Amino acid sequence: MEALADADIVLFVLDASEPLGDEDRELLMHVEGRTAIAVHNKADLDGSELSNFNSRLPVIRTSAVTGLGIPELRSEILRHIAGDNIPQAESGFLTNVRHQARVSDAMNGLEAAIEAVGNQVPHEMLLLDLYSALRPLDEITGATTTDDILNLIFSTFCIGK
Repeated sequence: MEALADADIVLFVLDASEPLGDEDRELLMHVEGRTAIAVHNKADLDGSELSNFNSRLPVIRTSAVTGLGIPELRSEILRHIAGDNIPQAESGFLTNVRHQARVSDAMNGLEAAIEAVGNQVPHEMLLLDLYSALRPLDEITGATTTDDILNLIFSTFCIGK
């Protein structure tokens, strides 16, 4: 419930192949009144109607397997975020200046890696360029540590006698 309180938009994902359960109804009570979208997944399955779903939330029917409804879901999310100023193409945007700088640093690292590939730089050195691209993203997400990268580099690096 903590994540729900902090969310700008809630995707209320339901299994459309199953009837609405008591747990779903309880969660729905917490979601209603918030900016939310009901996502009925597994819409590709026969009989996948949530006939007992009664809510004022916009409903998007999707299938993670076939991709059904995914473009509509993206559009609905963008509509909630941008209002009537929906961009024609999904451009992506960063609202944090620090994140913008880190993504720019990552792009510079990727450009250096592309140039290194074109110059046939040894793959050990290419990994260093890729690390330069990954490190700024790690500052945003915290997903990769320096030890992870060093282990990757040295697992393929052969040092002769």
